[in-house]
Amino acid sequence: MIREKVELKWVSDSLFIESVKDSSQKLIDNDPVKPDNPSIVNSSEIEINKQMTKKSEGTSTVSDDKRIEEKQKDEQQIAFTEPKAITLEQAKILFDKGVLFIDARDEADYKAGFIIKSINIPFDDLKNHQHKLEEISKEKPLVIYCAGTDCDLSILLGNKLFELGYKQVYIFFGGWVEWVNADYPIEHISQ
Repeated sequence: MIREKVELKWVSDSLFIESVKDSSQKLIDNDPVKPDNPSIVNSSEIEINKQMTKKSEGTSTVSDDKRIEEKQKDEQQIAFTEPKAITLEQAKILFDKGVLFIDARDEADYKAGFIIKSINIPFDDLKNHQHKLEEISKEKPLVIYCAGTDCDLSILLGNKLFELGYKQVYIFFGGWVEWVNADYPIEHISQ
């Protein structure tokens, strides 16, 4: 049941693609640049890699501090100005990347069936699940879901997590129903 009308902001394709870059696409010390795939390497990465190669050959042009700073900059997560809604296809991409999924439904619904590897933090019982949040980095992306389009628990929990300082909150609006209908990985807790 929808408790309140909330307008969702959907993640743009360009922001979504940027935020789910595989960590293997990031610059790694002494990894050669792959010029045949320029879409994953920007010009500053090419220059840094060239300079690192020179350093390994004995002619250092970039300080270690500069390399570390550039690497950290590349690894920063994209911070949102508000939670962003995602489609089933986008949710599956994030699932395949290992992003944490949070089920906002009550515990009984969660035990009856949930997206595999997701954790249960029911919006209606958030106070009793606060300890789970303490273990989750506020820098990591999160996908929040509930029953589906007739449920607003994912929106409410997503907004609450964003207020608590989580920087990259996705709301999988299609939720449990769309996931099951797509025959994606699920499990349940036997009672």
